[in-house]
Amino acid sequence: MGVAYKGDGNKSPPNPKKLYRAALELSNQCDSLLKSSQIIDLFTPENTAVRDKLRSVAERLMFPPTQFSRKGEDLIWKKGFYDLITQCRATKAHQSGSVRLLYRAHLMCAVGYYQQLLLKLQQQYRLNLCGVVDFAHDYSAVDTLPEAMIKEGISAVHRCLLYLGDLARYQSETEGETYKSISKRFYYQALLITPEEGRPHNQLGTLAGTLHEGLDAAYHYMRCLSSTIPFPGAGDNLKGVFNKVNSMSKDIMCSPESYTPTRRFLICFLLLADKLSGPVSMSEVDQLVRSLGGDFADCYNDNPSPFSPDLVLKIITMVIMLAENALAPEGDSVQPKLLVEFVMELMGTLLTVTIQQLREVLSSPEPQLLQGLRGNNNSDLDERLLRSLQAISTQPLLHPLKILGDWIKARHHLISSNISGSFWAQFAEFLNLLPHTQLLEKVVKTGFRNLQQSVALPEDVNVRGLGPLSTLHDQLAFPPLSPDLEIIDEFALRVLCLKSVGQFGAHLRPRPGLQHDISRDFYTPIHSKPQITPMNDEERRLQMKTMGRLKLQMDVKALECSASQFDSLSPFLVPATSTVCLHLRTVKLLVATQRSVIIIPKQVINDLDGLKKSRENHYAREAIKYFENMFKNGNWWLRSQGEQETLPVKDQPNSPEMACFLNVLSCCLYLANKSQGIVTLLVPDDAVSAAKAQKSCNQPNNYTGNLPSGELMELAKRYGIRVEGALEFYSKWTMSSRHGKIGRGK
Repeated sequence: MGVAYKGDGNKSPPNPKKLYRAALELSNQCDSLLKSSQIIDLFTPENTAVRDKLRSVAERLMFPPTQFSRKGEDLIWKKGFYDLITQCRATKAHQSGSVRLLYRAHLMCAVGYYQQLLLKLQQQYRLNLCGVVDFAHDYSAVDTLPEAMIKEGISAVHRCLLYLGDLARYQSETEGETYKSISKRFYYQALLITPEEGRPHNQLGTLAGTLHEGLDAAYHYMRCLSSTIPFPGAGDNLKGVFNKVNSMSKDIMCSPESYTPTRRFLICFLLLADKLSGPVSMSEVDQLVRSLGGDFADCYNDNPSPFSPDLVLKIITMVIMLAENALAPEGDSVQPKLLVEFVMELMGTLLTVTIQQLREVLSSPEPQLLQGLRGNNNSDLDERLLRSLQAISTQPLLHPLKILGDWIKARHHLISSNISGSFWAQFAEFLNLLPHTQLLEKVVKTGFRNLQQSVALPEDVNVRGLGPLSTLHDQLAFPPLSPDLEIIDEFALRVLCLKSVGQFGAHLRPRPGLQHDISRDFYTPIHSKPQITPMNDEERRLQMKTMGRLKLQMDVKALECSASQFDSLSPFLVPATSTVCLHLRTVKLLVATQRSVIIIPKQVINDLDGLKKSRENHYAREAIKYFENMFKNGNWWLRSQGEQETLPVKDQPNSPEMACFLNVLSCCLYLANKSQGIVTLLVPDDAVSAAKAQKSCNQPNNYTGNLPSGELMELAKRYGIRVEGALEFYSKWTMSSRHGKIGRGK
C-alpha cells in the first residue's frame, strides 16, 4: 500500500542516509537564501525550485517509512513552507504589492501539498478515518498493519492536520474571516485523532484571540495545560490573557454600570480563574465567587440568550476544571465547598432558564401530546409525536446540563454533601417536563442501554479528555467508531443521560435526593431532615447557660446601638434617573439586601423611555429590561410608584429639569408622610461631590439624564428628604451590617 520509490531502470531505492544528507544540504541552501535575499527574490523560479526539490527529497524519506521519516516531515514544513511564511509575516511584506500575491500563492501551494500528503499517509498506514477528516478513504477492508506503525501513522496525520490548521489561520489574515472557521475545523479534527495532545487546544486559543473578552482563548489554554501531553507555551499564553483581564478589571470595579451584565460576568469570571491560578487570597476569591453567581443569573434576566450554547459549555467546563483543582489532594489552598457551590449555582440558573423554555414550548398543542404519554406504555410513535419531540429537541442548554450531570455522577463521593435539597427539587421539576422514558427508548436504537451511555454526543466530543469524565469517556464510542445520529436521536439520547442523573439521585446513599415513580416516570424531591442526637441533662444545662449569656449580650448590644440604628435606616429608597443609569448594579445590590423598599418614580420610567431612543444608550435599555423583568415576576423590595402615591409640592418649576425633579420629589413626600419615617433620595455620587464643592454638574442628558444640581438637592432636604450618593449609601450599609448595626430583613 506504500508509495514505491520510482528509480531509474533497475536501480534500487537510494540509501535513506544519503537521502537525508541530500535533504540537509538543500535545507542549508534554503537558510542561506533567507539570509541573503530580499523578500521578493525568495519567490523567483530558481529559489522556488530549491524548496520544491527539498520537499521531493524529504518526502522520499517518508514513503516508504524510514528511520528518518519524522525528520523529513519536519524539513518539509519548516524549510519548504514555514520559514518563508514567518519571514513575510515578520516584515509585514505580505500585506501589499507583488509580495502579497506571491505570498497568497505560496499558502495555496502549501494547502494543496498537505491535502495530498494527508491522502498518502492514510494509504501508507491503511488508516480508516472516514467521518473524522475531510479527505478520507475507507481502508476498513484492508489488512491492518502492526499497532506501532498505526500509531506512527496517526501521529503523522495529527501533525498534518495541525499544519493545515495553521495554514488556514495564516490565510485568514489575507483572505478574510471565513478561513478562521476552516482553521478551527482542522484543529478539531486533530483533537479527534489524538485527544491526549494539547497542542490543538493551544492553536485554537491563538485563533480565538480576544473573542468574548478572551474567554475562548483562556478555555483552550486551560484545556491544553490539563491534557496528557500539554504544549509548553500554553502557560505563558494563558498569563497573557489574564494580564489583559487584570487591566480591564480595575476599570470594571470603579464603574461596573458602564459594562453590560454579560461583559461584566466574562471579565470577572476570567479574573476568578486568574486568582485561582496563583497564590490565593480567600477573601478575594470568596467575594468574586459570590458575586459571579448573581451576575450569571442577571445575564439571563436581561437577555434570554446572553451566551451561545458553545460559550456556555466552555464556561461550565472551565468551572468544573477550577473545582477539580480545589478537589485535588494538593489543592487545599481554596475551599472545595466554595467552588462546588458555585458550580451548582450556575447549574441552578441553567435549569431555571431551561424549565421556563420547556414550559413555553410545551404550551403549544403538539408538544402537549408528550405529557399525555406519562404512564402510557402502548403509545405508538406517529409523525405528530416525532414533530413534538423535534419541537423541544432544540433546547440549547441541554448540552451543558448533560455535562454537569455527568460530573455530578463522577464526583458524587466528593460533592454530594454540597448538593442541596432545593437543587434536587429543581432538577425533579426539570426532569418531569421531559418526554417519558419509554418513548425515548423507542426513538433511541443505539447508544443507551441499562442506564449506561455507549455512544458519544457532540458535547462529549468537545470535553473529551477532561479528567473527571475520563472513566465515562472510556466507555463511549467516539468518531470514527460511533454511528451517525440524527438530531432527534441525539436529543433522545441526551435526555436519557439526564434522566440517568435522576435515577442516580434516587439511589444515593445514605441520603437519596429524589424519589422515582417508575410507572409514571415522575420524580419527587426528598427533603431529608438532619438527625438530632438527644442531649443528656448536663449538655442541656450547658446549652441553656450559653443561650442565656448570648441573649444578655444581644440585649446590651441592642440598647447601645438603638439610637444610631433607627437614624441610619430608611424604609424607602428612591433613585433618581441618573442614578438608575449610572449605578444600576448598586440598585440591584440594595434590592438584594432586602432591607429597604426601593420605589421607582413614574418620572424616572418616563425619562428612561426617552433616553433609550438613542441607539448607543445601553444604560437606559439595561435599566428598563431589569425593571420590566422584576415588575413582571414581582418583588417585595422593588416596585414602581402607584397612581395615588404623590403629594403636591409648593415650589413652582422654573425649568424642565426642575419640573422632572419635582415629580420625583412629590413621590418622596408621599412615602415620607405614609411611613412617618425617613425617605432617602439616591443620587449619583458625582452630584453630591459637585454640590459640596459648589460646582455645577452639566452631565449630558442623552445617556444618563442630568445630574441633580446642588439647588435641587437642597430643595429636597428642606422638605425633609434625605439625599445621599448611591455608592456611599451602599458602602455605609455594608459597613453597618458588618458591625451588627443593621440586620437583614425577615
